[in-house]
Amino acid sequence: MTYTKATPADAESVLPDNVEGELWMMRDVLETESLGFSVLALEAGEETMSHDHVDDDLEEVYYVVEGGVDVDFGDRTVSLDAEEAIRISPDEERIIRNRDTFSKLVLVSAPV
Repeated sequence: MTYTKATPADAESVLPDNVEGELWMMRDVLETESLGFSVLALEAGEETMSHDHVDDDLEEVYYVVEGGVDVDFGDRTVSLDAEEAIRISPDEERIIRNRDTFSKLVLVSAPV
C-alpha cells in the first residue's frame, strides 16, 4: 500500500500578505496527480480574490469545517455553515467571504 501523509504545516501558505488567513495548497506535498486538496483558514471579515477555473477546467468542492462563509457569484450569494459543502463549475467566478468569526474550509478540485 502506498500513501502520503501531510499536514498544512508541510505546505507554504499562498494567501497574499494583505489577507489575514492561510491557504495551504497541499497537492504537491501529498503528491496527487490530478486531485487538488487545499485548506483555507480565514479570520473574521476576510475574503479571497475573485477567480474562476476556466483556463484549467477544474470543478471545485468547498466544505466548511468550522465557522461560516458566503460564496459570492456576483449576481447571487450562497451561504455555507459548518458541515455544509458546495460544488462549483469551472466557469463560475467566485469570492469566498468570511463572516464575523474564524472559518476553516477544505477545498477540493479535479479536472472536469
